[in-house]
Amino acid sequence: MNIPAWQTLPPLAELAAAMQNRARPLHLLVCLNNRKIPEFTVSDVLDDTQCRLKTALDESLKCIQFNSINVFEQLLPDVTLWLAPPKTVPRLQEHFGGHNLDWQTDAPKQIEAEIPALSSAEEVKPWFRPSENRIPPENVLIIGAGIAGAAMARLLAEQGVRTTVLEAGAAARGGSGNRQGLLYAKISPHNTEQTELLLAGYGYTRRLLARLLPGSDAWGGSGVVHLNYDVAERKRNQALALQAHHAHLYRAVSQAEAAEIAGVELFSDGLYWPQGVWLNPPAVVRALLDHPLVSLHEHTPLQRAEFDGENWTAHTPQGRFSGSHIIYCTGADSPAAPEPNAAALPYRQIRGQTGVAQATAFSERLKCAVSGESYISPAWQGSHCYGATFVLNSADKSWRTDEEAANRAALAQLNPPLAQSLFSDGRNGLETATGHAALRCDSPDHLPLVGALGDIAAMQTVYAKLALDKNYRLTAPCPYLPRAYLNTAHGTRGLATAPLCAAALTAEILGLPHPLSRRLRTALHPNRTVIRAIVRGQGLLK
Repeated sequence: MNIPAWQTLPPLAELAAAMQNRARPLHLLVCLNNRKIPEFTVSDVLDDTQCRLKTALDESLKCIQFNSINVFEQLLPDVTLWLAPPKTVPRLQEHFGGHNLDWQTDAPKQIEAEIPALSSAEEVKPWFRPSENRIPPENVLIIGAGIAGAAMARLLAEQGVRTTVLEAGAAARGGSGNRQGLLYAKISPHNTEQTELLLAGYGYTRRLLARLLPGSDAWGGSGVVHLNYDVAERKRNQALALQAHHAHLYRAVSQAEAAEIAGVELFSDGLYWPQGVWLNPPAVVRALLDHPLVSLHEHTPLQRAEFDGENWTAHTPQGRFSGSHIIYCTGADSPAAPEPNAAALPYRQIRGQTGVAQATAFSERLKCAVSGESYISPAWQGSHCYGATFVLNSADKSWRTDEEAANRAALAQLNPPLAQSLFSDGRNGLETATGHAALRCDSPDHLPLVGALGDIAAMQTVYAKLALDKNYRLTAPCPYLPRAYLNTAHGTRGLATAPLCAAALTAEILGLPHPLSRRLRTALHPNRTVIRAIVRGQGLLK
């Protein structure tokens, strides 16, 4: 792939000109020399391409972040723009290795150009390297139709790949079935792997919503106000507010300013995410799956899958389905996945329940989502969504009145007038309460499991010496399952993380430029849990 690239910000006209007479799909790379929102200079006369490009950029740049590379997919039809903040510029090979960067300016210096060999700290371990036997996909089997599976199907389809999605129940009825979820990023002020992932994923999903559901009433609001509900939260939010380079993403607000934004009285100061939104996850899932190259089969549980040397065959009660690749996006069902190497990985199940209450004249004044230890969304179709409970290691999917009562008590702590308005004088009685209860899947280190699926039994043999010395130098290629991948364990953050992780897997499968840094790919790779178990002398397979 030939990618036009600039070391400095080009004029809008030059960027638009680079799109002319070039094969699609087209990727463009612009390096940034500071941590400020780029302003592309505009000529007095704009042609049609420049006008459309400027409109798209104005929207997309609202959620740019400077911790990692930004990818603006479908900025124009079949055109993807990559914006590299200063810290990523010396490591462009992590994203574009194997592709030709056609520099329209002088090329920036790269780490490999200055250091011929990677240091031991930077060396990619064999169990984190991609398989050397990449086969172009023909029809990909995707197991699960939640936000992760739907995003996988859509992104592959947009690259011309047919996908078959098998869902054990109905699409978006599990962890993705909440009536109103929030899109913002509860992050650390430190650049941890989780902060890098959440910031990049927040912007990615926000842009995806804008192009997938423009003008839809299934998402919106006037941002998200996250309140300083205790001393630790205030300290964290204050540290974030000092990061001036991200002031367009989040900023500190006083109690009075927060109340003005929200439209109702609030009882604390906090952190405001102006581009944050509430959204209806089922509507997003349906929109993602609405593509001619996506075939959805609901109420089609996977019983087993086998590889015959050329293709995977999925066996279900409704028949057999075939694909050159298979991707498990099974969420809370991951511990019971029919694939032993997927089921054996360490998971934590988290039960969550939200409530739905009919809006009142007072509650309809709420203009934006408000969160703290709990949350409430603005009224949509005459009702509010609020919650949520957080119960570790529970397999109970049933609706529970005690958790509804707990959610109401939490709302009374978050905003007493709203709770009083919604639940006083017999309104929205507990005995007739409705909402959503589901399980979510997390990992022990709270990062998703995203990447190629290893053959655990073979890995335990190939890398057995790590049990004696975790630093033992091994070079044997990782024994992966053929063309099998995982995108799961997004916990309570799937709206922000699952679509970006789907983009990462799409890039890995198709050999496209990669949206994740090497550090993040390593941190998310499923094999991290396998190697950790080998080092500790623990067996995973039952």
